[in-house]
Amino acid sequence: MSEYEILSLYGAATADQTAVFSLLISLHLALIVGVFYFLHRSGLVMKLAVFALYTLAFALLLGLLYNQSSLLLAAGRDLIAIAETGQRLTAMGYAALNQTRAESWVNIVTSIALWALWGGAAYFLIFWKKKDAA
Repeated sequence: MSEYEILSLYGAATADQTAVFSLLISLHLALIVGVFYFLHRSGLVMKLAVFALYTLAFALLLGLLYNQSSLLLAAGRDLIAIAETGQRLTAMGYAALNQTRAESWVNIVTSIALWALWGGAAYFLIFWKKKDAA
C-alpha cells in the first residue's frame, strides 16, 4: 500500500472510532434518562434486565471500537515501516508522534474512562434512588 492509501485508511478508521464513541455516549445518556424518569420505580429484576441489555450493547460497541483500534495500529505499523526507509516526511512525522508518551496516556485514559462509564451506569441504575419532591 502507498503512504496515501495508508493515511486514508487511518483517517477513515479514526472517523469510525469517533462515530462509535458518540454512540457509546448516546447509549449512556439514554440509560440515564430512562433511570431518571422511569426505572427508578421499577424492581430489581427489571433493573438487572435493563443492565444486561445495556452491557450487551456496550460490549458490542466496545468491540467495534477495539476493532477500529487494531486497524489503526496496523496502519500505524505500516507508516512506521515506510518511515524507516527515510523517504516520506509524513510517515516520519507520524512515527515520531506515535512514539511519544502522550499517545500512550491517551490510550490509557480512554480505556479507564470507558470502564468508568460502564461502572457508573451500573451504580446509577441499581442503587440510585430519586428523592421525592416535597
